[in-house]
Amino acid sequence: MLTLVLADAELELVPPPILGHPAIRSAAKKRGKSPGSILLDSSFHHAALRKVPDGDRRGRPDIAHLVLVLCLDSLLNLEGRLRTIVHTRNDNVIQFAPETRIPKNYTRFVGLMEDLFEKGQVPEEKPLIAMDRDNPLERLLGKFPEEKWAFSEHGTSINLLEEIPRVPGDLVVVIGGFPHGGFRSPVETLCDRVVSLHRDPIKAWTVASELLTTYRHAKA
Repeated sequence: MLTLVLADAELELVPPPILGHPAIRSAAKKRGKSPGSILLDSSFHHAALRKVPDGDRRGRPDIAHLVLVLCLDSLLNLEGRLRTIVHTRNDNVIQFAPETRIPKNYTRFVGLMEDLFEKGQVPEEKPLIAMDRDNPLERLLGKFPEEKWAFSEHGTSINLLEEIPRVPGDLVVVIGGFPHGGFRSPVETLCDRVVSLHRDPIKAWTVASELLTTYRHAKA
């Protein structure tokens, strides 16, 4: 089993300090929603993001969307050998049943995530997606006894084809769900290894795709 954790993901509702910003109010009005019930999205709220800490990296639900579509549609998941989890910057942990089908349309995905933030689980009957609030990465990873790797541009360079077969059991991998910079959570102390796949920074979905394919063949 491979457990893939998209950690410190920039997936959140609009934070209170900018609820009154014109860009936020305008976006909410167009959708007929309250400012505090919509996802923060840098594509639409970039002017407001100048007013908050880490504004240059926040509001990126598109990263989670791309990674989730890739993971939940993967052969590894279809074979029942993948557990997919998202941990957000505000320590919300989102778990997905393997049979979950993430909308390919980004607008529909945003609506789904907004429902999840409001209700805590979707659908409300027989939920496929559930959110556990106030769950730091330390607590989440502490539940897994398996070997843990964090992927970072500053990690030790490895060859997945060589390293994955050496893992004696299951594996937990932590990938950053943010556009640039480092983890906010202390992955160096939480994981057994901090590793890198390439000399240049690569996208979260590229790391995920390499892992999903290599793990499936290496652990067949």
